[in-house]
Amino acid sequence: MINSKILCLGDSITFGYEIEVSQRWTNLLQENLNCNVLNFGINGDTTSGMLARCERLLLEHQPTHLIILGGTNDLWFGLTDGFIISNIYAIIKQAKHNNVEVIIGIPTPSYNLEELNFKNKNYSDTINNFRKSLINFCVYKDLNYIDFGANMKDYHFLDDGIHPNEAGQIVMNENALGILKKLNN
Repeated sequence: MINSKILCLGDSITFGYEIEVSQRWTNLLQENLNCNVLNFGINGDTTSGMLARCERLLLEHQPTHLIILGGTNDLWFGLTDGFIISNIYAIIKQAKHNNVEVIIGIPTPSYNLEELNFKNKNYSDTINNFRKSLINFCVYKDLNYIDFGANMKDYHFLDDGIHPNEAGQIVMNENALGILKKLNN
């Protein structure tokens, strides 16, 4: 993907919460693809926050590709899959308007099996259900997507069961590489 510039928009999963910068999936991806990968993940961000800053980032950085990876914080606040997907769809529309190729990131699963979200629902269940809803949306809309949670097990996560550890960052990078190399052919 030489001459490509990939902008990654998301939350702490994109940012690489508690991970040294050089070990984050976005930095590993940049090394493996030999292209510019910009990490605009913000810890605690929601898809509404991502939508609010998206157009400015697209205009300022003029990427060739946009990876959208978010929604888990929305789920913690008890927002619905439909609401989250509508924000993601609005981000897609902004990117397409700016001639940027979009790739949807399917969030990693949760292994924090006991935590309840703001609406007293099992947080892991809401994340795992959202993953399925987002994949179905991508298939229905014929959108390219990366399942960042593919091949991930509980030992790929920090003690919180939500954020990928260094081993998880490697798996996320491999999942992204597999899809991006296919798109480049």
